[in-house]
Amino acid sequence: MKTLILNGSPSKNGDTMALINEFMKHLNGDIRILSHYDYISPCVDCRYCWSNPGCCTNDEKLKGIYSYLHYCDNIVLASPIWFSSLSGPLLNLASIVQALWANSNFLKLPNVSKLKNGVIIITGAQEGTEVIPTQTAFTIMKYMNVDILGVAKVYSLNTNILPAKEDSAALEKCREAAKRLICMSEGKDNGTPIY
Repeated sequence: MKTLILNGSPSKNGDTMALINEFMKHLNGDIRILSHYDYISPCVDCRYCWSNPGCCTNDEKLKGIYSYLHYCDNIVLASPIWFSSLSGPLLNLASIVQALWANSNFLKLPNVSKLKNGVIIITGAQEGTEVIPTQTAFTIMKYMNVDILGVAKVYSLNTNILPAKEDSAALEKCREAAKRLICMSEGKDNGTPIY
């Protein structure tokens, strides 16, 4: 089982990373994490992908990401909430899907990427602010060929008072999400969403 985690937090020991770590403790297989520190160039809307396969910045690192994204089983989007949105670093990382979207819509290239399972991990200081980031995450996942109906969602939304590493409900949701991905990879799960 292959899992790609896009970590939108620049904090190496913050709330988002606490939940990612708990999730990874219970997950099997090959896990790759992309973060702000991987220095992936975000989409600059040059529109190269409107008339050419791939991205104009298709260096070896990006080729490896596209290849892994193509074959992986699971996508995880993890982010703190910034001004009721996904973080800037996550949106920069996720912008790599712009080329996939454009290649499909402008070049009419078929999407031969395997259908994936998904997990959304969101941390923030206030309940209710997760709505827009979740909608944005669903949009991003759609273009990564994630089966949206089966996406597990993990929230820790009181982090100014209760750090995510102490949020027992969120930590349990991380464990459930990881175990569910394992079951799905073994064909033992019907894909009912975890809320």
